[in-house]
Amino acid sequence: MPPPSQQHSVSTDMTPPARAPKESLGAMLFMESWPAPTIDAPEDSTLGRPAPHVVACAHATVVMDLQRPDVDMVVWGRRIPATWEGTLTNCSQAPSALTLAGTPSEIADSLVNPALHQDWSPLILTDVRDLSALFGALTGGVRQHIQLITPSRGETAFELPPDALRLICAYGSAGPEWCGSQNPKSGIVSTLTPFAVAFIKGAAEGKPGCLHRLPANVTNDARPGPILVMDTVPR
Repeated sequence: MPPPSQQHSVSTDMTPPARAPKESLGAMLFMESWPAPTIDAPEDSTLGRPAPHVVACAHATVVMDLQRPDVDMVVWGRRIPATWEGTLTNCSQAPSALTLAGTPSEIADSLVNPALHQDWSPLILTDVRDLSALFGALTGGVRQHIQLITPSRGETAFELPPDALRLICAYGSAGPEWCGSQNPKSGIVSTLTPFAVAFIKGAAEGKPGCLHRLPANVTNDARPGPILVMDTVPR
């Protein structure tokens, strides 16, 4: 989908996220891709490989790298309690998709609706509320469009975020995919691990970005779990 001509900017006034329980201040492993032109080409050559620049870390402070203009996607490979993993990876499929729109505070109010708790795990709804608050801090509190959806059994298309920033998180065994080039047919496709949170920047019109898609070709006997997709809303 082509990005709109007007986009929100990712806020540069970010407060580092609070440290998760039992998360130490010890050494942190950051993984970072470094897209570069071909080895035998000059640095300013147009023959380079337009690959997305991705930074990943298990520590929540990795989201601060969204301030870097050269970064296209940040992955927070968060550690979750064992009870979460056991509960959410075995949860049944929701009867229908959940769609919400509004400011972070409006989203939080909507998520306490008792009717939602009949269909959705309280763990998921609480996590959506917390991620919406974090997303709001990163985007200056603009309106959000949130979806909790079940992965498709068929093929899904790669796409770019529709606006300035997109968040994706999988609550099951099937994770979203992203491509290491601008051509999914020839590029390396990687899968996000369950419960990891990916923040994907929107790309200006005509510019390369981070192509991604929801899980594709999920088998009938799989229990993929829902996928959270959160976008900023164009003004």
